[in-house]
Amino acid sequence: MTIKSSEFKNKTLICFGDSTTWGDDGKRNGGKAISWPMQLGEHYEFEKIFNEGKCGSRIAVTSDRNDSFIERWKNLPSTADYIVIWGGVNDFQHDVPLGSENDGAVRTFYGALNTLFWGMLNRYPEAKLLVVTPHKNNYFNAEKNYPTSFQENKLGLMQESYVEAIMKISAKFSLPLLDLFNHSGMSPFVEAQQKLYFPDGMHFSKAGYRRISEIICRGLIQLSGF
Repeated sequence: MTIKSSEFKNKTLICFGDSTTWGDDGKRNGGKAISWPMQLGEHYEFEKIFNEGKCGSRIAVTSDRNDSFIERWKNLPSTADYIVIWGGVNDFQHDVPLGSENDGAVRTFYGALNTLFWGMLNRYPEAKLLVVTPHKNNYFNAEKNYPTSFQENKLGLMQESYVEAIMKISAKFSLPLLDLFNHSGMSPFVEAQQKLYFPDGMHFSKAGYRRISEIICRGLIQLSGF
């Protein structure tokens, strides 16, 4: 029997992200039941955890969808003690323009980040926010030719450029950042780890989400001291 830690007792957590927050494993066997928010909740006694992951969601607004982070953040639960924001890989793979660091346009990546972080901090001034960079991807999709972390998208940009944007704008707003791109401890480019943790080269298995839940929880524990 697992005994839950009471580190976060009576606290509320919003997990705001894309498919890797929702719990997609890339093989149609995933879902919220294997997601990192669910597995984190199995070990830590939060009052409430909201899984606000949406498959395919970009941070920036795009013409082909209406479920970007920008279009969803105002519909999140009205209060929270902790918020994890994890996204960006879909912006890279779907060729969202970067824009510039002081951009405010919600259809560019920098502009969307500026708008999102400013809005979230104003809506949740007392919450503790943790920003998470997208991890490396070696994604294989038989129907669509998405770029991996070491390939350029149609704009000639690498995934690292989007990660650097997240780092810069997080620092601009003094937001703590968890860098999974450089320091997740799991690589989809290593065959043994891909088989164990990345069924399709990008989305996680249940074991992968378990490790992610542990990494994110360590980040939240650090935040709890502030």
